[in-house]
Amino acid sequence: MEHAIFGAVFDQFERVFPKQRTAQEVQWMATVAEGLLRGHADTETNLAYSALDHVLAEDGRLSRLHQDHHEIDEHFKRVHQTGEVRQAQHLLRQAFAATREHFRREEDIIFPFLERVLRPETLETLGRAWLGSCPAPAALANCAVG
Repeated sequence: MEHAIFGAVFDQFERVFPKQRTAQEVQWMATVAEGLLRGHADTETNLAYSALDHVLAEDGRLSRLHQDHHEIDEHFKRVHQTGEVRQAQHLLRQAFAATREHFRREEDIIFPFLERVLRPETLETLGRAWLGSCPAPAALANCAVG
């Protein structure tokens, strides 16, 4: 669910890129996106990755996800280092693309893997913990998640 929301936010940012006249305006958008992603990454690391550490560490999949986080952070860092608006837009698009690819990897590999290796009770506990970490858990609890 969060991945879809982030994708929609990224789409909106990319739609307004042509209106941005300075690198600082693009950097402001990067700062907003980073702030939104920070909570997501913390929850991901503290819940899902910690549950998978012992299983995925051996075959390198977990290290790839941690590497993704590092690469995404580097993309955002470069946005803040440029003074040219077109370059900032390009770099922010790269950050969004890297984030979308990371989400795809999680959805295609990690989420199905979690469902296979963790007991239903454990998945429910992780889900409740995730809801507890959300800014508006009561509203999300009423959502139909398939």
